[in-house]
Amino acid sequence: MTATASAALATAGKRNEAGVKRTTQIALLAIGFLLGVCLMGAEMAAIRMMTPYFGSGIEIWASMIATVMLAMMAGYYTGGMLADRTPSTVVLGGAMVVAGLYVFVVPSLGVPMLDWTLQNVGYDVGASLLASVLLLFVPMTLLSFFSPFAVRLLLSDAQHGGRVAGSVYSITTVGNIVGTLGTALFMMRFFGNQHIMYIFAAGIVLCGVALIALRIRAAA
Repeated sequence: MTATASAALATAGKRNEAGVKRTTQIALLAIGFLLGVCLMGAEMAAIRMMTPYFGSGIEIWASMIATVMLAMMAGYYTGGMLADRTPSTVVLGGAMVVAGLYVFVVPSLGVPMLDWTLQNVGYDVGASLLASVLLLFVPMTLLSFFSPFAVRLLLSDAQHGGRVAGSVYSITTVGNIVGTLGTALFMMRFFGNQHIMYIFAAGIVLCGVALIALRIRAAA
């Protein structure tokens, strides 16, 4: 093989690698947007599930928001440590699949959980906070793994760290906004809580599968 042919092959290989990397970056950001939609959509549906038990006062909103914030804190911290140890879309995708499966069983287990909470804890802020934790703390924690993982996977040099982190958190926040408004203003008019949970659970699982597929494609 001539030197010219070798150089051409090397150039083509670099272009192909750059193309795969660019595709992976776009896919990660798109998945982050969809997960942001699913996160807030599931939260809105969970609040609606709790309303017949605890009402729709400020207490239930405070309990759910506090639960989600606590879960995000735990997810960011734990996910960040895990991303440093195993920066792989397979690990992240597996966490998303588990989160989606948990959300999928919430409609079935949510009613017994809420009944038990109301009967054994009572009707107060502590009861609504416990119900919020039982319903959503685990999946919200796992979903919060995405942002630190995405930053770790997308970051190629420290010089662009701020831009990468800003892009990831911005796109997931846009997803949060779409999920909040879309669920409250559209989906709740046409679907019940159970179907809304199933839709978002399926979306989360599909995002997890897509993350795993990214790793398989990169390896290929």
